[in-house]
Amino acid sequence: MSDADRSPSGETLDHVAFRMPSHPRYLPLLRALVGESATLVGFDSDLRTRVLLAVTEAVTNVIRHAYGGVLTKPIDLEVRATDESLRLDLIDYGLFIDPKHIASRPLEDVRPGGLGVHLIKTTMDRVEYRENAHGGTTLTMVKLVTQPKESS
Repeated sequence: MSDADRSPSGETLDHVAFRMPSHPRYLPLLRALVGESATLVGFDSDLRTRVLLAVTEAVTNVIRHAYGGVLTKPIDLEVRATDESLRLDLIDYGLFIDPKHIASRPLEDVRPGGLGVHLIKTTMDRVEYRENAHGGTTLTMVKLVTQPKESS
């Protein structure tokens, strides 16, 4: 086992990989995997729900923006759970989008839709977009089991 398969405390990671077509009908399967993972790491029902919403928004963005609504493209999700965090890597095979161009609309613009990125960034403790080996985008989202303490 490599160091990449261990948490900072040395505990073995739970790692699950999931591939789905870019059709919304597969979202319940992905949500079940993420929801159970969130429960296993100890998130309460409110936090579990917020993480599920963030992941759903991220997948919806892949379907809508990276794949232009095409329903047969692959979407990979890698889930890594430790006693300290839940890490979700969402991998698409579209064209890489520079993170500078990924943004929600202004919050003052009150209307349905367009706030997925804001929701993801406010729910998760770490959000990172990077180009992957396939030329698409890997979105890494990390939620800590316990919130970092604020410095006084």
